Amino acid sequence: MNRFSSSDERARSIQRALWIVLVFNLLVTLIKLIVGLTSGALAVVADGFHSIVDSSSNLVGLAGVWISARPADDNHPYGHHKYETVAAFAIGGMLLVAGFEIGKGVIERLFGVYPAPDITPLTLGLMALTFVFNLAVTAYETHLGKKLQSDLLLADAAHTRTDLFVTLSVIGSLIGARYGWLWLDPVVAGLVVVLLFRAAYEILRSTSNVLTDVAVLDPKEIRKIALGVPGAHAVGEVRSRGRTDAAYVDLNVQVSPAMGIEQAHGVASEIERRISQALPGVLGTVVHLEPEHTYTSRWEAMSLTLRTFADGLGIGLHDLHIHSETDGGYTVAAHLEVDANLHLSEAHALANQLETYARHAFPDIREIVTHLEPLPTVLPDEAGNIRRFDAIRQRLIKLADQIAGAGACHNVELHNVDGHITATLHVTQPADQPVVTSHNIAERIEAELRGNLRMLDHVVVHVEPPE
Repeated sequence: MNRFSSSDERARSIQRALWIVLVFNLLVTLIKLIVGLTSGALAVVADGFHSIVDSSSNLVGLAGVWISARPADDNHPYGHHKYETVAAFAIGGMLLVAGFEIGKGVIERLFGVYPAPDITPLTLGLMALTFVFNLAVTAYETHLGKKLQSDLLLADAAHTRTDLFVTLSVIGSLIGARYGWLWLDPVVAGLVVVLLFRAAYEILRSTSNVLTDVAVLDPKEIRKIALGVPGAHAVGEVRSRGRTDAAYVDLNVQVSPAMGIEQAHGVASEIERRISQALPGVLGTVVHLEPEHTYTSRWEAMSLTLRTFADGLGIGLHDLHIHSETDGGYTVAAHLEVDANLHLSEAHALANQLETYARHAFPDIREIVTHLEPLPTVLPDEAGNIRRFDAIRQRLIKLADQIAGAGACHNVELHNVDGHITATLHVTQPADQPVVTSHNIAERIEAELRGNLRMLDHVVVHVEPPE
């Protein structure tokens, strides 16, 4: 596990790095100003003031990290992560200002007359020391910025990297001054200005992408993860925003319209979990579920749509039967499960509402007949053992095996609940057998049992392949 996975620990690491860099930048600034003022080298003095920008950048960065590490609140429900990006954006602006100021100096040096500065080996040595300090700071911030995925540290490292070229140009101008090459300083400084503007552009472009909610994650990768979850049939629009280490994702996922709310919620939760697991930088995922409307048959379209209407009305639906009439229309019959505490008029109104929805969706429905059933409020208890249990069990097995094949019937259970006897049994059939054939066998077994064992009120036949 990455030791920087905790957002609090990450913020502390960034703050600690900025404090270290700030100390070095202040030291470099002090050295350059002392060298510049004692030697009379205006380039060194200008470079010293330019280094003040580095220190200011560190202070802005520290403020940005401190704010971005604050937890989410009512005014910032998505947290304060963008404040760090705003701080990095400010550094990009500072680079533009520095480039502009150095550019003006280049013009003045090219067309003005300045006295030669007093350059000594100590002057060159101290400037070389500031170069070493800046080189160490650049390597430190770049390494830590990549490890922590910090826009701020990487932006500040890019800024300090340009300082290396600025320092080299100043050292070059100092050497040139000793040999009378006063033109060398403005030429090298002009190249530095180009590098400053390039670094500023890169920082402003990357931070602007975050601030303007440019997509930060690959939609194809998100779709692949979501479609790997059972129950997710298709993925529509995928959107992402933020930073790679603080991203937010929302996507549309199509599921079966017959899926219940709890099951659909389970699919959405699993998608969110897998995205967070595969992409640790994702802080939040919103999955919008939509019913899939690609039906393979007229029966599926009508069945799933009617069940969806029933779910919307808060009523259950079972024993749904649909058959076509000779005139091309359809007749629908179904049992509706309603709250046992409702009055007849209230339950009847729900049934009428379902019929209205159904006729509007399918105008070719000629007749709808619904049977109202109250939902039980308590679970019934087992009434006790059934007399002649073993004899009935053996009779069940014999009758089922005559249809399904010898040894096919197993796991026979008999239950006596409120005086009603229920039989459940498992029947083994070939794994490659069509489901229609398996269903017909179950229907034949149920009819045979009901015809020969009149005491049975309910029969459930479960057909399964061999283990």
